[in-house]
Amino acid sequence: MRALTQQTSVAAVLLIAAGMLSACSSQEPPAAEPVAAAPVERPVQQAPPQEVPEAEDWDTNPPATGVLTLEDINRQGILKAIYFYYDSADIRPDQRATLQANAQFLRENAQVRVLVAGHCDERGTREYNMALGERRAAATMQYLVSLGVPRERIEIISYGEEQPAVPGSSESAWSQNRRAQFQAIGN
Repeated sequence: MRALTQQTSVAAVLLIAAGMLSACSSQEPPAAEPVAAAPVERPVQQAPPQEVPEAEDWDTNPPATGVLTLEDINRQGILKAIYFYYDSADIRPDQRATLQANAQFLRENAQVRVLVAGHCDERGTREYNMALGERRAAATMQYLVSLGVPRERIEIISYGEEQPAVPGSSESAWSQNRRAQFQAIGN
């Protein structure tokens, strides 16, 4: 009986070995059908919000009384000019932060009224540039009103090409002359 058990054990070992050898055969498994990769969603990056400068960022240096005079506001350039593209009265996206800072100052200083002057470069007729300067001043005023500055505190005027900020006949000069300029005025 012992011989039979040994023969059975040997046969079992041989069967297991044969099974293992067949598992190691060189046949490759059938290729799987390619699966299309699911599209990867990437988050859309949003532009960072434009920051409006705080009042303390401005070079105001108010007098000891803490009250800015109209002369102080104008001399220190607290109300910054904005610039326009050629032959356009649309507010440029890169100029909105400047208008927001101007509007914030005007909202915080209710006693200040402002004159918005529209300017143009030297190209175009005098009449055309006067009309374009008027449109630029009006667009600037409307933007300030949309930011909460009362309309009755804003006056507009056009100087057309008559008061260039930079003399010259180059794009560099012209780009500085296409502007809306601010002047604090009295009641």
